[in-house]
Amino acid sequence: MRKLSTFFIGLSASILTAQIPVATDTVIDRTSEAQKINIGDFVEMSGQWFISYRDIHEDYIATDGSTMKDHQSSVFLKRSYFTLEKDLNATFSVRYTQDITIDTEGDDAGNVETRLKYLYVRAKPKVNIDWLTGLWIEGGMVHRPWLDYEQKVNTYRAQDNMAIERNKIFNSADFGLTVGGNIGPKMDREFLKTTNGAMKGKYLTYVLGIYNGGGYSGAEKNNNKVIAGRFSVRPLPAIIPELQFSGYFNVGKGNTEYNPDFNQWLGMAAYTGRNLTLTAQYHDGTGDYKGRYVEADDPSKALDNHGYSIFGEYKIGNTPWAIWGRHDSFTLENGIDDDITRNIGGISYRYNRNIRLIANTEHTKQLDDKTEIYELTLEIVF
Repeated sequence: MRKLSTFFIGLSASILTAQIPVATDTVIDRTSEAQKINIGDFVEMSGQWFISYRDIHEDYIATDGSTMKDHQSSVFLKRSYFTLEKDLNATFSVRYTQDITIDTEGDDAGNVETRLKYLYVRAKPKVNIDWLTGLWIEGGMVHRPWLDYEQKVNTYRAQDNMAIERNKIFNSADFGLTVGGNIGPKMDREFLKTTNGAMKGKYLTYVLGIYNGGGYSGAEKNNNKVIAGRFSVRPLPAIIPELQFSGYFNVGKGNTEYNPDFNQWLGMAAYTGRNLTLTAQYHDGTGDYKGRYVEADDPSKALDNHGYSIFGEYKIGNTPWAIWGRHDSFTLENGIDDDITRNIGGISYRYNRNIRLIANTEHTKQLDDKTEIYELTLEIVF
């Protein structure tokens, strides 16, 4: 069955790409965002959909000690984002983003579930200081400082979450206030457009914020606020502008009435070339944003945890094809030694800036539990 699933993914990718000619803009600008839709010169609309066929095989130990096997396959909507944006004047703008997915729990399992992801006002005040550029401020349901940045480097969110969110340390948005900008001038416009636009500053980019802490889908359960920040440095902009180093931190409490510690730091080195992208990151800390990584008999005491993730992508010459892979490791210091290791790899075909087909396999191991996933995903961006 597993060989059949792999064959299905490969055959489907071959058929789809063989019947669709390469769009003329595929090899011209593969890194810029798709053009947003302007509605009556009043508001801009954009969206992103991930639709997948997934084949899952699980081997696990049941509560009675017996070895169990499970197999599932389905076509489903992994995620859908719908965004409206409006410039109010030269300084202020607003954004509204719906996060649409399939409910997997309770009597409503299988129904489409909608919630808000972003709902904020953004200001870009003019500052007459040469070394302070690109200043922006968001208030409301806003970006947290890390995942929006990483997902511009590793663009395979369509496959699944980035490692730090996959391991449930924190997510991408929250209620609060975020401030960002650059120390020094902006990076060359051509580089940001055609190579990578994750880090806007030529030398240093910063993003700082204060948040409820429970994420955009969690109600506030205590009076604590979490402080978070990211600093990204381009050490050799004239020689190797593709090289970036980033550091990130969280300081606060987990979002429960018991107030367990939530203190994390993360470091990442990234090479963001036009054809080659490489990243290596490591995180270490105590607790998580929802307060779930705690001692079983004392929910006020958070558990130490750490992990790393390595990612690479190679866009094959001047073609729409790319190969990519990722390796994750996560350890929760709970005395059980149930480390999680995850290996992901695949190929992708980009028809144009709006359409990409991704075929991948994923292998996860935790104690004696093993999960293998074979997947074909259609990503639509507009």
